[in-house]
Amino acid sequence: MSYILEALKKAQAERQVGSAPTLQAVPLGAPPARPSRNSRLPWLVAGGVVLALAAAVAVWRMQAPIVTRPAAVLVATPPPVAPAVAAPPALAVVPPSAPATKPEAAPKPEPVLKPAPALKPELALKPSPVAKPAAPAEEKLPFLRELPDAVRSTVPQVTFGGYMYSANPADRLLLVDKVLRHEGEEVAPGLVLEQLRAKAAVMNYKGYRYLVPY
Repeated sequence: MSYILEALKKAQAERQVGSAPTLQAVPLGAPPARPSRNSRLPWLVAGGVVLALAAAVAVWRMQAPIVTRPAAVLVATPPPVAPAVAAPPALAVVPPSAPATKPEAAPKPEPVLKPAPALKPELALKPSPVAKPAAPAEEKLPFLRELPDAVRSTVPQVTFGGYMYSANPADRLLLVDKVLRHEGEEVAPGLVLEQLRAKAAVMNYKGYRYLVPY
């Protein structure tokens, strides 16, 4: 708006300056001079500027978005609902059941005594096996070198050779000084072949018993 006012003031001042008499002014008797086209130009420019500004303001107002505040919406809150109290479940009345009648126990059948099966003649006549007597444990005896020195030094020196062992004592043989000997025979003065074992001979010298390995 200030530019418009300045333009109007400037145009009015120019008009006043143009109407002031000068030395070259036209005499009174002369006919009035026809206004020139240049004196109207400032007015036309000022009017065009005013119209342009007015049109710009009108267009700006039409294009500016209209801001409207949304109206406050009142939401009605529902009143609080009291919690529903669950009704206690109805107790079903069960009628008392009639006592069950116990079935009568069936009488137990009396046991029937079956006759013992007759023994077969083969089983009846077969004798029971007779247990064999256990073999007596062999007595542990010392060897000749384990006898006392006084006894060992007096034992007669004999040479033992081959032997034959059998379950029957009568068939057992031992070669002593190249002579076959049986159990119980005296092989030297005071020296007796008392027993023949599987791996050694039992010798008896004046009551001292000892082993001689084969």
